[in-house]
Amino acid sequence: MKTLTPSPWVLALVLIGGCTHYGYDLVRPPDLARHVGSKEDAVFDYAPLTYRLRAVENRLVMRIFNPTGDPITLVGERSYAVDPGGQSHPLRGQTIAPNTYIRLILPPMRPYYYESSPNFGFGLGLGFGSVYRRPWGYYPWGYPGYYPYYYDEPRYITYYDESDASYWDWEGQTDARIHLVFHQGQKMFEQEFLFHRVKEQ
Repeated sequence: MKTLTPSPWVLALVLIGGCTHYGYDLVRPPDLARHVGSKEDAVFDYAPLTYRLRAVENRLVMRIFNPTGDPITLVGERSYAVDPGGQSHPLRGQTIAPNTYIRLILPPMRPYYYESSPNFGFGLGLGFGSVYRRPWGYYPWGYPGYYPYYYDEPRYITYYDESDASYWDWEGQTDARIHLVFHQGQKMFEQEFLFHRVKEQ
């Protein structure tokens, strides 16, 4: 049987593509402009909140701290992210208790399931596996067998609902806009950021 050997150019492209790391430049508001990398937090105050930002596995992680004595709520139905293609995406509302923080991961990570034993699956968010378990008994010749009336731990089928606008992709060196609306006591305030995704050295 003939063995197929990948072209050296294909291997080189895979290796180069797998090593690309991205950081983020905070462009707007201009007075808060700075680079967000993966080695340390970019920290700034945007009254009444404090932000700690870092690039983690090519995603932008925002930790939003509430240093005040009152709870501050991120109003999900009024907050949104605008992806590089210009599509708006909703954000999940959260309340920041006094002297605590919330975390936003941009773009959000899609949910997935995994199983503890090896299995085969297809792409497009669909996987499958056997529902039978390894039995406690043995065949007469001493090797373990499989009995259909023994059930294994659940093996999940994972399905992504592509109509869920909460999830989006941030590819290449492009821009995304984050608009946050907060409620504190009797007042509401808005904060907006523009980020440019950049390749790290």
